Amino acid sequence: MVAFSYFLFFNRNTSTLPFNNKKKKPRKGVVDAIGNTPLIRINSLSEATGCEILGKCEFLNPGGSVKDRVAVKIIEEALASGDLVPGGVVTEGSAGSTAISIATVAPAYGCKCHVVIPDDAAIEKAQIIEALGATVERVRPVSITHKDHFVNIARRRAVEANELAAKKAKASQVDGNGLDRMNGCTIDQEKENSDFLSHCNGGFFADQFENLANFRAHYEGTRPEIWEQTSGCLDAFVAAAG
Repeated sequence: MVAFSYFLFFNRNTSTLPFNNKKKKPRKGVVDAIGNTPLIRINSLSEATGCEILGKCEFLNPGGSVKDRVAVKIIEEALASGDLVPGGVVTEGSAGSTAISIATVAPAYGCKCHVVIPDDAAIEKAQIIEALGATVERVRPVSITHKDHFVNIARRRAVEANELAAKKAKASQVDGNGLDRMNGCTIDQEKENSDFLSHCNGGFFADQFENLANFRAHYEGTRPEIWEQTSGCLDAFVAAAG
């Protein structure tokens, strides 16, 4: 074994070693690690059908799903438009991967995350979201048309955060405390969801179901990524909506 190891070390052709191929640079933070996931040939299906069938490994995104792309796009567009500011709270009604992705990404932009989910969702989901530093509000399941549907409550929480931020800004101007604390907000500790709303710079409702950033994340990111990886040799594309 020693002799074999000696032979390998002194007689290796470094140009053929995998780690001497083009090296990928380290990703700079969690946001930079999102996207550019590999395409993997699914051998069993390819051989059974006579087609080259590839799978896009979106589970390799930091948050574990394709929704990481959407979370980044939603937050970046909101910051660019001024609808969200650093230190603000991103709210969303979600019981699935989108909530996990927003909770993963928001801190990278200096923002908080508040997720509203129905209380019949698996407790493990809430635990994952909380472990990522987000606040979870569990509510009873009702129709989407009801004002207390979890999505509608998430929308309302963002409005409440903005109202409180505006009140704090007005009070700050009156007290002459300067503009550096304009967007801070505090509320009565007895108020519901005070932990979520206190010390925030306003709120922004992610609105994944209606926000066109959801679409643009794939049109501007996933689409050209797949096209480049396949060198444009693509006959069919198949995807599932969650």
